[in-house]
Amino acid sequence: MLKFLSKLASFLLLLSVIAGSLFFLIYPKYPEIKSTMDSLNANRLANNVALQLFTHISPADQTAIINDLQSSQALEHISIDEIVRLRNEGKILFNMEKQHTSLYIPSANIKGDVVDQEDVHGMERGFWHFPLSNEPGKRGNTVIIAHRFQYLPPRTDTFFNLDKVKVGDKIIVEQKNATFRYTVVSTKVVEKTDRSILVNYNDYRITLVTCTPLWTSRQRLVVTGKLDKIYGSI
Repeated sequence: MLKFLSKLASFLLLLSVIAGSLFFLIYPKYPEIKSTMDSLNANRLANNVALQLFTHISPADQTAIINDLQSSQALEHISIDEIVRLRNEGKILFNMEKQHTSLYIPSANIKGDVVDQEDVHGMERGFWHFPLSNEPGKRGNTVIIAHRFQYLPPRTDTFFNLDKVKVGDKIIVEQKNATFRYTVVSTKVVEKTDRSILVNYNDYRITLVTCTPLWTSRQRLVVTGKLDKIYGSI
């Protein structure tokens, strides 16, 4: 009996040593671990909410949204002929992904990668750089278009919160070897066929576009920023 109790005591002592060691290993990283777990739970909740919302959007409404974006009248539309012509002229350069381009709006918790593609399907992969517009930091108009409800917060790679952006807020575009900071100068709603927002102005600006009102594609929400370097903010 004494021999058994001695072994049991040794075993319990070993367990306490292991538990203590694990505590000292895990405790310094507890905030990081908790944050990760909270994020996972929040993402799961957001996905469940998105699923519930989308099940209440009728097939007809979903089809209408897709048709709106692909319509030849929509401001996002680019004809195949136009793409071929401009590529042959060397006027379309797919550099966003080569430059590891990302977009960040601190005030609205918007952050994600900017992607290249010839058509609106680029929005299925991230923030789509409209290929007929200029690159960030260059004279002209850099146009970035994204879905508003493909993903929901706490995910940040979505324009769900674009309506929270106000005049004076910062838009930051980061690339492999450069960072461009823009200050928001206007926010407005335009018709879905209004291509005037795509004009290649003579200043240095960025134009962000998404659908509005939320859960529809009836109109477009447009946020415009101008490069700080030119306007003396940095």
